[in-house]
Amino acid sequence: MKLLLIEPTRLRCRIGNLLRLGGIEEITEATSSTEALQLLQKQPYDLLLIGPHVREPSGLELLRRLRQTEGLKDTEALIFLETPTDEMVLEAAELNVQGIIVVPFDDDYLLFRVRETLRKLRQRRQPANKPTYHKRLHLVTPSASKPAS
Repeated sequence: MKLLLIEPTRLRCRIGNLLRLGGIEEITEATSSTEALQLLQKQPYDLLLIGPHVREPSGLELLRRLRQTEGLKDTEALIFLETPTDEMVLEAAELNVQGIIVVPFDDDYLLFRVRETLRKLRQRRQPANKPTYHKRLHLVTPSASKPAS
């Protein structure tokens, strides 16, 4: 799955390296909202990670623009906030953000949130009758629950 990480500071490198070490490989990095919009017009991304220092427009404003753009309005997003106010949290919820990561964050928590968001996205995209292969446990489980006999 393709991720777009948007953050103008060194935090972008930290997050990108952490995700790569955690086994998430397909990461494109953007240093501004403008660059992110250009990349999004060229190809779709499965998940956006919008950093806390994104400006002109801000991370929430970028997300608002995406939600109004056909073809991009359903893109999943996690947003980082340094000092979230109630208004920011409400706005993020109204913009259908999959999660808010408060900075400073725990590395394990960030990896968990990204992996969990990607897992749910894969699950939603998978056809109902196709079985799921669990990589670590080497199990095949049905993706749709069957009624009990």
